[in-house]
Amino acid sequence: MARPGRTVLEYRHYDLPADFPLLVLTGDKWHISPVPGKHLHIHNCLEIGICHTSGGTMVFDRQRVEFHAGDITCIARNVPHTTWSAKEPSLWSYIFLDPELLLDDSSLHNHAGLSGTSRFLHDCRLLLPPGPNPWAVPLVKAIIREATAREPGWHSCVRGLCAALLIQILRVYSREGADTVRDPYIHAVSPALDYIQANYMLSFPQDELARVCHLSPTHFRRLFREETGTSPLSFLHQTRILRSCVLLRTTEQSVIKIAEAVGYNSLSSFNRHFAQFMNSTPTHWRKTDKENLRPSLLTYSGWTEAEDIKE
Repeated sequence: MARPGRTVLEYRHYDLPADFPLLVLTGDKWHISPVPGKHLHIHNCLEIGICHTSGGTMVFDRQRVEFHAGDITCIARNVPHTTWSAKEPSLWSYIFLDPELLLDDSSLHNHAGLSGTSRFLHDCRLLLPPGPNPWAVPLVKAIIREATAREPGWHSCVRGLCAALLIQILRVYSREGADTVRDPYIHAVSPALDYIQANYMLSFPQDELARVCHLSPTHFRRLFREETGTSPLSFLHQTRILRSCVLLRTTEQSVIKIAEAVGYNSLSSFNRHFAQFMNSTPTHWRKTDKENLRPSLLTYSGWTEAEDIKE
């Protein structure tokens, strides 16, 4: 039987703070448009969302589910999905996090007493209505409140709340989510995305990416381009340049030190790839106010501002 046509994925990278890998997007501007997006997207970390108003449709691979106000979503990294509202734009808040780093791997793997934790972190796609899951909304809102207010001790408080929330979600996943049949094709290159995310600063052959996906190099390269719309090498360079942008804006390191930190042994190679993706030199980009500089790559670097809602 012929395989269904493939869908190009949009990759969204959320560079979580190294000291506390959690990011919250909340407020009155985070609306989901009623216009369906052209592409499914994936991201590099776990996403937990709460729908505050209205409702709509969420698509995982080729599976559609309806969401309503009060629902909580939990979506693992590299799981293709998209969302659109029904009639009125729905208002959301989001938590992006790396549970293994945030919780030091202990709260889930050592204390949860549940099977399937590793699969959950790579494959979860749950919609949790408030009726059968009364714990969900209070925990998510408490995390958002603590992470936004940042009162003394908020790190410890958020870690505890996240541990409680994720263990509850794991219980649901172990009952409902682990046996769901997945599309075997759309996740074929997910191990390579994880590998690049963890090792972008190192030098490794592309065949290593094929190996971690248990594919031949030729088959891997073809599937990677079909699923992401780019080549493995280009994706690696994009990941490196995205990380360099964070370092340029948040540290005082020299350009050459940043180039080395993200995997470039040559400053000329770093400058060339930076110009390719950012249409600027690293030095100029660092000096330019980000409100006035809108390079195309950053529009795919996470949902860093609310989408424009067109009537």
